[in-house]
Amino acid sequence: MSSEVAVGLASAAVGALAVVASTITALRSLAVQRESTRLTLRAQGEALETQERLLQDRSVAESVRKRRDAVYASVVRWAYDLLAALSALDEEHQTLPRAAWHLGREAEDQCDLYASDGVHVHFSALRGLLIGLVEDTRFVDSPVVTWEEKEGQVSNVVINRTPPLTTWPARQQVRDEAHDAALGLISRIRAELQGRPNSRVFVTFRLDR
Repeated sequence: MSSEVAVGLASAAVGALAVVASTITALRSLAVQRESTRLTLRAQGEALETQERLLQDRSVAESVRKRRDAVYASVVRWAYDLLAALSALDEEHQTLPRAAWHLGREAEDQCDLYASDGVHVHFSALRGLLIGLVEDTRFVDSPVVTWEEKEGQVSNVVINRTPPLTTWPARQQVRDEAHDAALGLISRIRAELQGRPNSRVFVTFRLDR
């Protein structure tokens, strides 16, 4: 074989290898592009899902907030009426009117559904404490609810009972505890609506209208 032919064949082989290498490179490039496109589309889809979920969560949170505002307003009004009723209790008038204990069926349902755990347990604990003081009740004592609360999270809820409320000193003590608990409930609601920790410092004075 002449040198010219050998050189020609070598050049052809190199050219063929170059074409093959170029083709492989192109195929790999296309594969990389396809994978990049797939990952991009996947990321865009996940971002869209996340955005939709956040919008939905924000919408739900806004709806709950509006409902809570109405519920909390009802609870605060009830708490002030309760404070007035508690102030009227004395040795001659030892029972709490049922109307002062009840919040209202619809408001109670809304409180169960939309109040935060912290507000709900404060409210429920207060109402439980009052059971033994309510007129025409068959209970001679009241439930006492205790719990731990940290950054709005309620834990370690325990329910005990008061001593028998058969004497005025025993009933007076529960009345005073309920008075403080009612103010604490209002303070807890204020703290939540204002987005700050509950300082447990709340003083208020209101006269009968």
